[in-house]
Amino acid sequence: ASGRMAATGSTYSALLLLLSLGSAPHAVSSWLVSPAAIRYHQRLSTRQYSTVGGYDNDDSEARSQFGTREYWDDMYSGMGDFSSEEYQWYFGWSDIKKYFTEYCCDSSMKILVPGMGNDPLLLDLVGAGYRDITAFDYSEGAVERQTELLSVDAAAKDSVSLHHMDVRALKSEWTDTFDAILEKGCLDALYLCGDGNIEKSAEELHRVLKPSGIFVSVSGVVPKQLRYEVFAKDKYDWLRDGSNDLKAGCFVWRKR
Repeated sequence: ASGRMAATGSTYSALLLLLSLGSAPHAVSSWLVSPAAIRYHQRLSTRQYSTVGGYDNDDSEARSQFGTREYWDDMYSGMGDFSSEEYQWYFGWSDIKKYFTEYCCDSSMKILVPGMGNDPLLLDLVGAGYRDITAFDYSEGAVERQTELLSVDAAAKDSVSLHHMDVRALKSEWTDTFDAILEKGCLDALYLCGDGNIEKSAEELHRVLKPSGIFVSVSGVVPKQLRYEVFAKDKYDWLRDGSNDLKAGCFVWRKR
């Protein structure tokens, strides 16, 4: 799609600094106000849109406004610090592809994308031939934006299932369902939500991933030691440790 924005170079550096400091980039970007309120459920080009009960979370516990639901709701409604239309966190599919396709080469694999936001990653997965993708976000505005983004590709209609859902409370029937998980920045936002949130999220994602399933994570904020604890070697085989990557790390694990 046109107008894709990649958080690279100075934009990437600013983003990572702001995430780690816990402040929003008001000084480097203008407030974008949408002329109309978001209209939900009107352009549902994907095969499913479901809403489930959210997770009871107190935003006052957040380390940063990047860890609050209010921040993301504002962003996707056009009142945030980054584009509400489309934004690639950290870097795009061209950088992730070599790691993802090395372990997820079967296009029929059931793929889960948590915290999808308004990143065009879902379109990239469809373009790469994957045809069984489930994605969700706890901000309903993100689901609306993804619905609009995916409407440009007819193949997405039968390939992507969107959900309004919290990663800390996934569907019980999803246990051992997915062959692969691909997350980009979701765990970072959860870490910034406050203590215990990334641990709960990791438990849920581990539950819904099949044994021997692949977990690919692009992350630049989660502390190294906490990541080693959450993705402990008694639960996962570490196929790739991205701790020393120059940009946000690309980590690859296989569920034991």
